[in-house]
Amino acid sequence: MKSPRRILTAVAATGGLVSGAAYGQSRLQLYGAVDAFLGSVRVSGAPHSTAALESSGLTTSYWGISGQEVLGNGLNAEYTLESFFRPDTGKVGRFDGDVMFGRNAFVGMNGGFGAVKLGRNTTPWFISMMLFNPLADSDRFSPMFLHTYSTPPGSPVGNSVAGDTAWDNSVLYQSPGFGGLHFNAIYSTGEVAGHQGKQNYGSNATYFNDKFGATLAIQRVGVNAPEFAASGATYQMAYLAGLSYDFKVVKLFGQYAQSDNSFSALSRQRDKTMQIGASVPLGPGLLMAEWVRTWQGNNEALASRRRDTTTLAYDYPFSRRTDAYAAWRYDKVSDLNPGNTFGLGLRHKF
Repeated sequence: MKSPRRILTAVAATGGLVSGAAYGQSRLQLYGAVDAFLGSVRVSGAPHSTAALESSGLTTSYWGISGQEVLGNGLNAEYTLESFFRPDTGKVGRFDGDVMFGRNAFVGMNGGFGAVKLGRNTTPWFISMMLFNPLADSDRFSPMFLHTYSTPPGSPVGNSVAGDTAWDNSVLYQSPGFGGLHFNAIYSTGEVAGHQGKQNYGSNATYFNDKFGATLAIQRVGVNAPEFAASGATYQMAYLAGLSYDFKVVKLFGQYAQSDNSFSALSRQRDKTMQIGASVPLGPGLLMAEWVRTWQGNNEALASRRRDTTTLAYDYPFSRRTDAYAAWRYDKVSDLNPGNTFGLGLRHKF
């Protein structure tokens, strides 16, 4: 089971914070993950199951390059370009129309003050959600990811958080560590056709001390996602709190998230999401379980619904880079038939 410090190190590496070589030299890294699974997919409300070979069961497949140049006096220049792809079809992006470098694309500087990055940056809200979730960023089998960010084909219920996991035209600040405490803040200029002036901003704090972890996150999105803009929302405030504790024999996770969609001074929709999860070392691998419930609030535009999703998964490592997994997901929207999804997959990290 990964320790919180190792997880934070991995997140930093995703953003390109790698150690440099000698003064004035630059260093390039190529890395990524390839993930695909075979199984049956059915979301709540769908008429039947669909046999499928899909990508990104436990990790959204991607590749990236990053580098850093030592400038001296503790200052470094850095850059990162990361692209999602689908190994089941060979297509670029998570979906048709996704941008080339949708995961991250930035240039920045880091040093004793922390790091500043300019470009397309992963949001602090997403990092908090991922770190306190036993299934992390699995958009197929993580109930928390499914409820907040992903709308599977055929699903009658959309995601509750507006915007993407990364924001365009953004500046991100990452603080140095203060005894296990880290802060991050992001601001996006909102350069979207038809939505000028609707800037996005957010921040989070994470704290890890041996077995205990906690996080708080907040963000405001000037709504430009079609599923929210079509309903008439003008902006969204989203909040998240998370806790974890590692008992060694089991690591427990908990999250509460809330998103308020503002339609006018007197009208808004409030979605509330609660998550309980656990990961258990079992044999050479890891058993993961997660349950999430979302209450979708009432207003004149969107109906009130409750959604429950549960996942049980086992990850078996062949090596540090290659693992196989089996996962099952149960999805139920209050007034619709349930859906079951299962898959057997293989993942390789490079």
